Amino acid sequence: MRTSTICMVHGSDVSIPNGATDRVIAFVNGLKNADYDVHLVVPEPMGTLPKDVEGINIHSINTTEKGITNQVSRAVALSLKAKRIARNTGALLQIEHSTLAGFASLMGCSDFILDMHDLCFTDPLYLNLPFSKFIQRGIYKVEERAVKNASKILVVSEPMKNFVIDEWNIPGDRIEVIPSGYFASKIGNGISQVPVSPDVISRVGSLFVHLDIDAIVALAKSLQETEVKIHLIGGGVAEHELHLNIQKYHLNNIVVRGWVSYQEAVRIMRGSLVTFESIKDTMTTRLASPIKILNYAAIGRPIVLSDVSELSGIFQSKNAALVSDPSDIDQFVENTHLLLDNAGLRDQIGNNAFNLTRAYSWEKQGEKLANILDDMD
Repeated sequence: MRTSTICMVHGSDVSIPNGATDRVIAFVNGLKNADYDVHLVVPEPMGTLPKDVEGINIHSINTTEKGITNQVSRAVALSLKAKRIARNTGALLQIEHSTLAGFASLMGCSDFILDMHDLCFTDPLYLNLPFSKFIQRGIYKVEERAVKNASKILVVSEPMKNFVIDEWNIPGDRIEVIPSGYFASKIGNGISQVPVSPDVISRVGSLFVHLDIDAIVALAKSLQETEVKIHLIGGGVAEHELHLNIQKYHLNNIVVRGWVSYQEAVRIMRGSLVTFESIKDTMTTRLASPIKILNYAAIGRPIVLSDVSELSGIFQSKNAALVSDPSDIDQFVENTHLLLDNAGLRDQIGNNAFNLTRAYSWEKQGEKLANILDDMD
């Protein structure tokens, strides 16, 4: 008989809205709705906790999140706390992210559920560090420990599942695919009647290391003789380079908005004539399941995508986005102009995207996790 208690541990601040936070919130709510007693171990939040975690037993540790600079000490503190709670409550332990799970295994945790949001050892974020090759090798070993010590592994895509099977010789029956999702309850009732601005293109999400800045610059240059502006919502490590390019090429049609509230982000997406995602082709992006694409689609906006992830291939096969080879920036620019210039095509792409996303809500993904745990011995 399965345990009715689960302890989930997550290494990031859940008061900050992002894709990882969305996934954790979806899972804790899916388990709560399935009558699990849920404990969530996280760093002390800097802001207000989202209402979505009401009814969840929150256990926080007092540690400042400083990215990779204190990743090890943060992981150790979180792991020890989660291990103690799981032992005292008889809970099943679920660990978010493979690096945290790898450190937890060093702290004596095993037979846990590992939720792999992404692959870390391939992340270019670590390439600019001193002794980067040794650091990446160390991260690889940490992730290997995570998958080897997990009794069940959750991944976000079939390519990620195949990678884990091939790279670490993990049996396929130990791996379950739960893709990313969108919050149907927050997005609203489908395709919006909010007035769309003919002069706004938008991208919502972190300005992360995989962002194809060259593609955005090329698009901005192609639009300089028009009134169209490119709105970028979010921040991140690529923001500095982006601003340097804006200044270098005098691109006044790129508007970097920074982080805004979820409601404001949805309002901007709803009011955009076209939405897009331009990312580089890396191991990390090929295995990912980009949340922003589902948010665009859930409100029926036409989308331009780089053909990198499994999700972009699915959208392309359903004529739910215009998809370009990530090495062909001209094609990305051309696809964007095709949508800007053709209202009928925008409506067709937007409607197809909206219909495709119905199976991807976070609410459904939370139910999937509960069903997986119900079936475990």
